[in-house]
Amino acid sequence: MVFLTSVLIVAIIYYLQTDGLIYATIIAVVAELINIFMTKTLTQSVEKKAAADFGKIIDGYKIKITGQKKAIKDLEDIQEQSINKIYKANLKIREYEEKLGIKGNESFQSDGNPPDIPPLPVKEELSGKVNKKEYIDLPSGSNRKKLPF
Repeated sequence: MVFLTSVLIVAIIYYLQTDGLIYATIIAVVAELINIFMTKTLTQSVEKKAAADFGKIIDGYKIKITGQKKAIKDLEDIQEQSINKIYKANLKIREYEEKLGIKGNESFQSDGNPPDIPPLPVKEELSGKVNKKEYIDLPSGSNRKKLPF
């Protein structure tokens, strides 16, 4: 656009000389106005396209967020229902314990005798040998031999 305007201005000045200077100035101003309007139109179209693209991205995130909020609400409802069921079950357990005359710390025994609990196995310690972890400066899987000191 600028090149064609320049060629036109040079041609007018060449043929019309002094009078052509006025015509060339008018043509340059009109060409500049056209350039400004074209730039404005291009800028507006790019803005609309960018707004549409980012609008799609934002809409996608909005949908994702609403889905996550719904999932969180569903999980909170399930948690609330579970808490209510556990509370009701604990109330029934207390009620049954009161009916059977069981104290809160005792566990239910059918014959009244304490349960047979086997003793915990005692770990045998090695006599004279203490198992200490050695400091090794080699990475795991290294084939290099340890240093003698």
